[in-house]
Amino acid sequence: MPENPFDPVTLSKIASMELRARLVVDGALSGIHKSPYKGSSIEFLEHKEYSPGNEIKHIDWKVHARTDKYYIKEFEEETNLKCYIFLDTSGSMEYKSTGISKFEYASTLAASLAYLLLKQSDMVGLISFGDKVLQYIPPRSRITHLHVLLNALTGLKPAGKSNTSVILNEFIEKISRRSLIIIISDFFDDINKVITQVKYFQFKKNEVILFHILDPYELTFPFETITYFESMEDERRILADPKSIKDRYLSEMNRFLEQFKQACFENQIDYCLIDSSTPLDQALINFLARRESTSRPRYKS
Repeated sequence: MPENPFDPVTLSKIASMELRARLVVDGALSGIHKSPYKGSSIEFLEHKEYSPGNEIKHIDWKVHARTDKYYIKEFEEETNLKCYIFLDTSGSMEYKSTGISKFEYASTLAASLAYLLLKQSDMVGLISFGDKVLQYIPPRSRITHLHVLLNALTGLKPAGKSNTSVILNEFIEKISRRSLIIIISDFFDDINKVITQVKYFQFKKNEVILFHILDPYELTFPFETITYFESMEDERRILADPKSIKDRYLSEMNRFLEQFKQACFENQIDYCLIDSSTPLDQALINFLARRESTSRPRYKS
């Protein structure tokens, strides 16, 4: 049986990040009628007192009837989307049971989203982070910007701890209103603090999408024999019998996931949990189809 070209393991064999991104996006868009990111419109912005030379057709006669003054409607054309992709490069993202690591999966997903958005002339920027910002590439819309982003992704290596809420806090004033913010991480962090920072972005009318990437072994804990479990972010290392801790581990993991999902639901945060063994084109198809079906509004930059 031939290999599935969208399988994470198969994709990992493709050295070019650009080729990976094109393969995933082309595969996803062949499975969905259109991208829900697309679209533009003319939107009412505010009233302005009439001055000689203004277009008479823009006078708001309803306001005139109430105030006996002349005001014109000002409109703002919806511009291309401005997107910021936050990519977690902490040590825990390097974990892999079989196939590819969470980071390889996450970086290919980031490349695919960037490729999709730039093809639509949207603006895309990248922030890679652990416990501090490793690299910040401001949003640009030129297709040549794709090579800048892909080169940056190719050169990243996971290491150290994660401090997502602190990183997000650094960008609250830097990111303009009505942008799209995508965070790709395993979110082994203080979730309450992360949600708090996300709400600040929402207050500024930004839309936030959280891609939660986990390895299948982290979700199922299939270990059978005595095993050394090592932290990938510090020096902790313990020897344990998996059978004696499996039930408690799964209970804690499920509690963590449910609390995270519930917090996102209550705060209208778009949350997407992805098992890193899922073919990337299928993950993208599911995500785009869900966004299309929920008819989320497109924000202006």
